[in-house]
Amino acid sequence: MAGRLRFILPFGAIVFVLALYSAYWLYASTQIRAAVEAWVTDQEAAGYVIEREALTVSGYPYRFQITFRAPHITAPQSDGGWHAELASLQAHAVPYDLSHWIIRFGGPAFLDDLRGPGSRLELTASDARISLVYGDEGETERVGAELMDFTVVTRAGDPPDVASIGALYLNGIVEESNSLRVRVMAETIVTAPGALEPDVARAFGDTLALARMDFTVTEWAALARDADAMAWRDAGGQLDITAAGLQWGPADLTAVGEFTVDQMARPDGRLSLRVTDPDTLAEALVAAGMIPEQNREALRVAAMMAPRGPEGVSLPFRIRDGGVYLGPARLGGLND
Repeated sequence: MAGRLRFILPFGAIVFVLALYSAYWLYASTQIRAAVEAWVTDQEAAGYVIEREALTVSGYPYRFQITFRAPHITAPQSDGGWHAELASLQAHAVPYDLSHWIIRFGGPAFLDDLRGPGSRLELTASDARISLVYGDEGETERVGAELMDFTVVTRAGDPPDVASIGALYLNGIVEESNSLRVRVMAETIVTAPGALEPDVARAFGDTLALARMDFTVTEWAALARDADAMAWRDAGGQLDITAAGLQWGPADLTAVGEFTVDQMARPDGRLSLRVTDPDTLAEALVAAGMIPEQNREALRVAAMMAPRGPEGVSLPFRIRDGGVYLGPARLGGLND
């Protein structure tokens, strides 16, 4: 009897735990489905039209997976009136952490009326996902995104400025100091035909090899509340760029700086640019028509007098009173 009990008791304990976990999974999946349905109802009450072939909650026993099959979403005119069609939309989380969800988009996806009535874009990617982490009160605390081999094909209407992106990574976190900290990087950004002025395309090329930026938005609550830039500025809000970089043809730059907005809600601030080859960049800016010929020598003199380090020459980049300046050369205006 004792030998049988040594066998039966562990086996019974395992069966009991599995039964308990299965009951929890069924209960939680029911609650998740109800929460998703409530979310859809809220969006429809706000004017969105959301259609789908099926909504399922699966993934037992390893995860919870919500699947929208063939969802069609139409936004109200107040939000642009666009229409999206996806092959599938999935969100999954592990049972021990329902505050962290990963959303994956199945393609191809079609966007209608985003760039005006009658426009239609086809979007594809080898991988497209968003990671969301929620706090105890349901607010979003951390967001991440990854987009690989992204391409845009224009089926109707005007094409967007970007034709494809090799890779895009984004991470953001809302900190206890009331700041939003973001890191974003994109590789191999190919512009659409005609998106650039011909002189700019000839001088710099149609492909940005790399664009990256690490920045912090202070006084985030003031900006997130109503998206009011002036209220954010009055609260002391500032965009602090802690690291940025651009590799685009002859432009090989890194930068740090800070911005806010002026009385007319225009960007106002400066960057300290580190330029690898200022002479080549100056030639390209003139060839692209971004600075007049007479400013080329002024920019070269400024580069000769600027601090020089192993990574290049430091030049100030400023936006003030609607004007954009690189060193002493005016590149143009925000409304040009």
